[in-house]
Amino acid sequence: MQTIHIPAFRGLDQYGDGVGLDPRFATECTNALTVQGVLKPMAQCEKLRGSLPAPVETLARLHRRWHASAHDVLIAAAGGQLYWMLPGGKSWTQLAMPYGWTQERYQSSVWSCVAYEINPDDSDAPVDVLLMSNALDGMICVRGDTMAVSPVATPRRFGVIARHAERIWGGAIPDDPDMLVYSAPYDPFDWSENAEHPEDGAGDILQPSWDGDSFTALTALGSQLIAIKRTRVWRILGSNPGEYVFSEQFGGGTPCADTVAVDGTRILMLGRDGVCQYDGESTAPYLQSYARHLFARMNRNALSKACACMFRGRYYCALPVDGSEVNNLVLRYDTQENTWLVREGITVESFLPTEGALYFTSSETPGHVWLWHEDEPDLPSDGMRWVSPWLDLGAQSVKKGDMVVYLTVESGEPVYLTVGLETEKRLKKKTVCFSGTRRVRFPGFARRARLILESEKGTPFSITGGFELVMETDED
Repeated sequence: MQTIHIPAFRGLDQYGDGVGLDPRFATECTNALTVQGVLKPMAQCEKLRGSLPAPVETLARLHRRWHASAHDVLIAAAGGQLYWMLPGGKSWTQLAMPYGWTQERYQSSVWSCVAYEINPDDSDAPVDVLLMSNALDGMICVRGDTMAVSPVATPRRFGVIARHAERIWGGAIPDDPDMLVYSAPYDPFDWSENAEHPEDGAGDILQPSWDGDSFTALTALGSQLIAIKRTRVWRILGSNPGEYVFSEQFGGGTPCADTVAVDGTRILMLGRDGVCQYDGESTAPYLQSYARHLFARMNRNALSKACACMFRGRYYCALPVDGSEVNNLVLRYDTQENTWLVREGITVESFLPTEGALYFTSSETPGHVWLWHEDEPDLPSDGMRWVSPWLDLGAQSVKKGDMVVYLTVESGEPVYLTVGLETEKRLKKKTVCFSGTRRVRFPGFARRARLILESEKGTPFSITGGFELVMETDED
């Protein structure tokens, strides 16, 4: 008689053929959480109240530091219009077009956004604003005090913007793909050069690659500005034009500009073969073997729609798989526990992380915004699947039989789980009602086996203490 005790559950590890791996990990793991070694299903996400007449293509947050109570405002771009709503609100309010704007709607609903502050001439107090820009409409400014929108005159129309050293930087310029433009310090409305004091004025930098590539993402990384193209990464050091040092980094960029997210001293992003890491000096594949089979399923013709964000120490990356043209899978990497998990059954077009919540938009419900839920035991759970590696006791010459699985399930009420044991011969499944610890027996002999745990949507639960597999052995 042999006993295999697995003390905890972990996320994905798809290295090799799945034989001889650490049995705490899973070769398949869908809609499951393994926080601190406890296995549980993810909670179902929540569709917020309030709908818009067109798909939400941009979702942003405007934080108003000096507002009496409602500090956060959600800003949504849909159908060429902008709308706002307080978190927890019931309906969206349309923002008026800028004064003097000659068109009834914006040409694009895909905006790049930066939170900033201004000091209006008619007030001594600063005002929090949201700067928004796209390559067709140019830059606009949404004021946090009045929710009024005004145009910002810039020398070019930027597809992406970022804040670095108290300047606003712009890139992804259609007719100048190798150019970056920066504003005067502390003033996003001043884009004029200062011949006498260049450090007090605006300017631009041209960094051609002569291959048709373009700057597609700008992000601050500590005291540096990282400018990313599809095939290159550039680092900008210094706080004014007299100090700027512009250098190309080792490794490539990313064709998925919306997957760029800062995690402390590094940047995570999606490449054509999986997640990559820029560590301040070079870009390289990052732990791609953990989700190897998942990355092989990516639809590389639709990767430009992939998006990602960092939220509470976790990297969420939505990507298209199995030929889908939309992001129908979310890969979740926990930087603290170093675990990879997968969520399916939802589509994500964009993420918006805030201090208190993670919002997202979905192509399945255009015009709506969703609230992400996962580790919340008071909410209904999603259907879950967790599959262990192949277990053979390190000896294929030994036949294993009459296998018994022991599991401890904690739940507020009895819950049904499907327990499966797959061998090289066949797959056997049993649906069992759990309340505490139970044993599930699988007769027959095999050389190797792996455990499969599945649940339906509904009652939340957790499996604590890992699992135990007891089996008889018979050597050849």
